[in-house]
Amino acid sequence: MVVVTKNYLQNEFGLFFKENYTKLFYCALDIVGDEEWAKDIVGAVFGKAWEQYDRLRDKDLDAYLYISVRNRAIDHVRRKQAMVGYHKVFLEVEKGWHEAYSYETDEEINYMFKGIEELPERERYVFKRCQIDGKRYAEVAEELGLSASSVHKYMVKAFSFLREKLKKHKKG
Repeated sequence: MVVVTKNYLQNEFGLFFKENYTKLFYCALDIVGDEEWAKDIVGAVFGKAWEQYDRLRDKDLDAYLYISVRNRAIDHVRRKQAMVGYHKVFLEVEKGWHEAYSYETDEEINYMFKGIEELPERERYVFKRCQIDGKRYAEVAEELGLSASSVHKYMVKAFSFLREKLKKHKKG
């Protein structure tokens, strides 16, 4: 009978690590496309596995690690895509803000403030919270029980309304 000591477990886990690290690294790399992130993901999964090794060592550890790496890599990609999406939204809103608020006179500024007050109630609230109070879409969404994409839609509508209103004012 083998006496299972902490040193024995460390050696056993070390061998398992050496045998599986490379294939798990390439699994993560295929999904995330970045070597540093792949290393971080695999390292985190092995760290978690080590914390639970007493419980996991008699289970199918290969499958556990593979699934854990795959899930963490997919989560990373999703978070990255969400950040890119939020960044695009931010740039769009900033562009819209600068286009809508390139004023030459105090009269135009006052006209735009009146236009803000003409927005439907929900759009006006969202617009003011995001643009005047400087809140992030996610914060406003949480306040209102909406998704960040719904807040984005309200902002797009508000900017569209204000741009059209400004165009009409400048023409007429």
